[in-house]
Amino acid sequence: MKRLTQLLFSISLLLLLAACGAEASSGKQSDANKAKIQAVYDAWSNGTKEEWIKAYHSILADDYVRWNGRYVGLGFQIDQENLTVIEAMRSPAKENFKPGDKFISVNGIEATVENVEDLPFQGAIGGEVNIVLERDGEELSMTLVRAAQEQTATKEQVLANQEGWEGYDNRPTIKTFRPLIAEDNVVYAAFELSGTNGEGAEVNWWNVERFVFNEDGELVGHGDLSEELFLWQQNGYYLTNE
Repeated sequence: MKRLTQLLFSISLLLLLAACGAEASSGKQSDANKAKIQAVYDAWSNGTKEEWIKAYHSILADDYVRWNGRYVGLGFQIDQENLTVIEAMRSPAKENFKPGDKFISVNGIEATVENVEDLPFQGAIGGEVNIVLERDGEELSMTLVRAAQEQTATKEQVLANQEGWEGYDNRPTIKTFRPLIAEDNVVYAAFELSGTNGEGAEVNWWNVERFVFNEDGELVGHGDLSEELFLWQQNGYYLTNE
C-alpha cells in the first residue's frame, strides 16, 4: 500500500509539473502573439504604408482568412463604373448572376453611375429585389430575395487591397487604445478611432477586433466583432450617400 501511495503521488506530481509547464508555454505564446499584434497597431499609428503592410503580412498563415462582418444583400461584387457584375460569390446572386451582366434597373430605379451606391440591392432581410439586366445582348428580368451575407477575404485579396489603397495617409487615427487581451491563441484589441466626415467634422467610434493564431504563431483569422450595421440592415436600413 505504501508503494502504491508513493506511485500515485509521483504520477500526480508529474501531471502537475506538466500542467505548469504547459501553462507557462501558453503564457509565452500569448505574450508573443500580443507583441505581433501590437507591432501592427504601432506601424498603423507611426509607420509608413509599407511598414504597416510588412508588419501585418509577416505574421499571416497561408490559410489566413479576414472576416469583414455581415450584411444583408444578394452576395456579389459590382463594377461601379460599368454597372456590371464582377463576381457572384453567394446565394442568391450565385445562382442568377454571371460576370459581365449589366444592370439596367433595380426595383424600378434606372441604374446609373451616379446612383449605383444607392441602388436597393441591400435592405430588409427577406425583401424582394426586382432586377432588369443585360446579358449577351438580351434583356433579362428576375426577382431575388435578400439574405444574410458574410464578407471574407483571403491572404492574397487582403494584400492586393492594402497595396492598392490610396487613402493610407488620410486614415483614421487611434485616439484611445486599450491593453491587448490574450487567451491562449486568441488576442483581442479594443480601440477608439478618430477621423473626419465629408464636411470636415470630427467623428469617433470604437472598434473591437479578434485575432486567432495557430500553434506555430501564425495569424489564421482576423475579424471585427461589431455588428451594429448588420443589425440595422436586417430591419431594412442601409447607408446611402444622402
